[in-house]
Amino acid sequence: MTPVTFKTQVTAEYYPDGAGRHLANFPWRGSGLDETPDRAVPGGEDLDTAIEHARAALAALLRAAASGEGSLLIAEARALLATLLEHRIDIAAGRLDQDDAAAVSAVRADRGEAIAVTGALLYWLPSGYPAWPEVALTLGRLSYDRYRDPWPQAAPPDPDDLDAACDLLLRAARHQDADERTTLYLVLALRDRQRLLPCPSDTRALTIWGERLMSLGVDPQFRPYSAAS
Repeated sequence: MTPVTFKTQVTAEYYPDGAGRHLANFPWRGSGLDETPDRAVPGGEDLDTAIEHARAALAALLRAAASGEGSLLIAEARALLATLLEHRIDIAAGRLDQDDAAAVSAVRADRGEAIAVTGALLYWLPSGYPAWPEVALTLGRLSYDRYRDPWPQAAPPDPDDLDAACDLLLRAARHQDADERTTLYLVLALRDRQRLLPCPSDTRALTIWGERLMSLGVDPQFRPYSAAS
């Protein structure tokens, strides 16, 4: 992991692809949504197999939903699949050859699937559920990663991804003490939205979170609330 510096960019420097996040612990663990014992997250072919099994299990549950399957089982299946996908994104992004179009396409596909699965999980969770903030933070980070896609032949940035990142991160960060990574994502996402469409509420939020980021040890010359930064 590269230390945060004045010119840190989530997608290029702080984490490869900006994808290094909640992979050691499920975001719903301890909230009552998943009470299964901790297990090591697999890698390599085992990870690929686990993802295929998780996809198949989720598909089976969704097919059976009309027959009375409980939504909690579907939520758990989505949570597991999202975590496995994020883990594979992290592994792939850390050693990605940007000239390998197939590898880049595979990581983008995993990210798109992770966004869809996490979004469906967030939609199901009540806003007051203990796991909601962590799931929202995950979806916000994934959305910003897609908006700031650093690889060749990326699709044009979608302002909807940026709005989702800003809004979800802002809302979820209020529920807990935001760590450096979350704060950095917030500052970069708010900065980008401010450059697209200046808004007084974003300016205030950018100032508050920028100051918090500096208090966490970022170079004091970094002034994310300045449009010239």
